Amino acid sequence: MWLLNTNFLFLITLMPSKSICQEYKVTDLIFFDITHNNNSIGRITIGLFGEVAPRTVENFKTIALDGIDGKSYEGSIFHRVIERFMIQGGDIVSGNGSGSISIYGETFQDENFIIKHSGAGLVSMANAGPDSNGCQFFITTMATPWLDGKHVVFGKVVKGQDVVHIIEHVKKDVNDRPLQPVIIKRSGQLNLPTPYMEPEKNYELTFWAWLKAGWFPLSFSFLILGIFHYMMSRLNELGSFRG
Repeated sequence: MWLLNTNFLFLITLMPSKSICQEYKVTDLIFFDITHNNNSIGRITIGLFGEVAPRTVENFKTIALDGIDGKSYEGSIFHRVIERFMIQGGDIVSGNGSGSISIYGETFQDENFIIKHSGAGLVSMANAGPDSNGCQFFITTMATPWLDGKHVVFGKVVKGQDVVHIIEHVKKDVNDRPLQPVIIKRSGQLNLPTPYMEPEKNYELTFWAWLKAGWFPLSFSFLILGIFHYMMSRLNELGSFRG
């Protein structure tokens, strides 16, 4: 019984604490309709934190809606997909992760690192080092705190994180590039009558990422062992009583 209780406490400690969660104002909603191997897999809706990172948001929104020099996120691919980490896309220049362009020039400076990579579904700028932001972005599939202070978080998936996880698990080559293209077939903006506050960490998404990260199978094994230990103890007690 002690092992069972210990395992339960172990599971509880892995759950996120609401007391430390920050909220940020969603000022715009951008959507991506996604296809994989020419089949629709759903829509990702991203809430943008325009008050926290206005320059970064303006760059992302402009590329998503209008494009730069005739190139936009529409028709671009997710070129890099790593399980238990993130999905990366937005290279409208070369499509392989080497391209960079922005509304401010080839690159622009890191705006700030206010929002942390504290869970799944956070949208952050990909870069090649400090102050090298362009058009590429990534979406986390779990907490990635080692990226804090290095990449600018400017939005969050507010609907369609299941689509993100579908992309996360597509078959890929040794360079983490999907074998069949994952394409942003259509991008656009949804009407948002009133900006609203959104927590940086979604508890349901965080649990999903935690589940995907492999903690659950390990914990479940401990749980089974705990139940087995408890049943054996009870059988021994019954055996002693009957003797």
